[in-house]
Amino acid sequence: MQDNKFPSWYPVQIRFRDLDPLAHVNNTVYFTYFEEARSYYFNELHPWLEQWPSSEEHQEVESIVSHPPHNPRIQTHPNGHHYGVLIKEVTCTYMLPLVRSDTVEVGARVVRVGRTSFNMEQQIRDANEPERIFATGKSAMVWCNYLTGRPHPIPPSLRFAFEQMEGREFPMVER
Repeated sequence: MQDNKFPSWYPVQIRFRDLDPLAHVNNTVYFTYFEEARSYYFNELHPWLEQWPSSEEHQEVESIVSHPPHNPRIQTHPNGHHYGVLIKEVTCTYMLPLVRSDTVEVGARVVRVGRTSFNMEQQIRDANEPERIFATGKSAMVWCNYLTGRPHPIPPSLRFAFEQMEGREFPMVER
């Protein structure tokens, strides 16, 4: 991970059901914590997304005649969203076991924005002792057309929101 500057911190409530027979948080639950932090991060982008048009009609139009091919693995409704994020990869590096009495928060940040994908990093740390890190994670996310199931260019509004949230520009890269 780069430096320790995460613009978004999500407080986690460790639940009894998160624990395994050894009384520490099961390794799979860390991914749920990462998911909650990413969702929280995206909710915090809302003020910047309102400043830019980002509806379906503002997406770069693909050259598909009449009806696009439908991807049966992605269930969308005709009047639902047709563009959004799919996760390509998520990893976790475990550093310290979490127990129910720990008070933790999960940081999330975007570290790279490409043409159709972006990468995020997450960190689970002690809310009272921020230097105490329990785990780190990385996520590769792809902006997709849900109807075709294919990658689609990230809308300028989302790139703008990432830049505002992170306080820096993301140079355009091919990926």
